[in-house]
Amino acid sequence: MKRTNATNITPPRAKRSMAPAKDLDPNTVALAEQERHRTLVLLGLPESNAALPSERVQEDRKVATKILDHLDVEAEPTAVFRLGRYDPQRTAPRPLKVIMPAPQHQHMALGGWKRERARLRSQQNMSRLFVRPALTKEQLKAEYEARVRKRQQNPVPMAPATQLPQTNAPTPVVEEGPNQKKTSDD
Repeated sequence: MKRTNATNITPPRAKRSMAPAKDLDPNTVALAEQERHRTLVLLGLPESNAALPSERVQEDRKVATKILDHLDVEAEPTAVFRLGRYDPQRTAPRPLKVIMPAPQHQHMALGGWKRERARLRSQQNMSRLFVRPALTKEQLKAEYEARVRKRQQNPVPMAPATQLPQTNAPTPVVEEGPNQKKTSDD
């Protein structure tokens, strides 16, 4: 009989479950649903150019707090972070995820966004700001497909090329100086 040394045995690494939500533990699904109901996603906010990640995180938290102040939300977010990997060469800013303490705070922020959208977008660096709730992959896909259908149904009309009106009037006589000749269409 072979002896195995218990210290040399390493357990297999746990892999992230890529299973659909219906195959997950109901408690896990419920927790994810609860977090989604208290989460906001801020799109279109420029990213910080700070060299240190901690400085970028602090600036993101300040911007998120400033936006929540404008939306009259009286709660401090429990977490603020960018989605995706930082890439200084990237042209589009990453979405900013803001997790609130309770679903009521998310609801208040979304209501404030509907009322204050124009005023917020008029501020410097916020012209492309969009605030939405956190959505599932299925909801994101459905919203994307709805936008595509809407674009197809209501295409943006191209402005016709404008032409200047044609006149049959003769070219006027121009007298500029001693070295230029007079011109006229007779």
